[in-house]
Amino acid sequence: MPDWPIHIIVPLLALLIVGRKDDKKYILLLLPLAILPDFDSFVSQHRALLHNIFLPVIFLLFGLVIKQKRAIFIIAAVYLASHVFMDMFGGGVVLFYPLYNKMVFVDATLSLSLSNELIWVFDYGFKGYTNDWVTANGYISDSIGTAALIFVLLAGVYTVFRNRKS
Repeated sequence: MPDWPIHIIVPLLALLIVGRKDDKKYILLLLPLAILPDFDSFVSQHRALLHNIFLPVIFLLFGLVIKQKRAIFIIAAVYLASHVFMDMFGGGVVLFYPLYNKMVFVDATLSLSLSNELIWVFDYGFKGYTNDWVTANGYISDSIGTAALIFVLLAGVYTVFRNRKS
């Protein structure tokens, strides 16, 4: 299960790389949407209610229909979709909830054996949605993830203030 700093850092960096200069303020303002899917653990079943394909698709459709706010809706869709995508690789998500109550998972692991052989494991499919996922379990963040988040946020704040002066 990716930590919340990873859910923030990965799409933030991707959007900063591909985004237009005019979109940077929206990229930073919409950043909390990157962790929004994890709030389903407080109101409903974790990895189901907000960890599905429908919320990002709704934002994407709004972006296609409302042309003057397209960038805002597309950025929101990227943040939400990236969270769902990363969690698919971290145990699985109920991607089609409430229409289909099975977890979609992808296991792609590359490891090095004791005899220095590369071992590639790739597995995917559907599995049952068990009680283990109904509530969030595990820690919220590790120390390295929190430090990485602070570093990226400070870089973002610096960039915003630097661009305001010029």
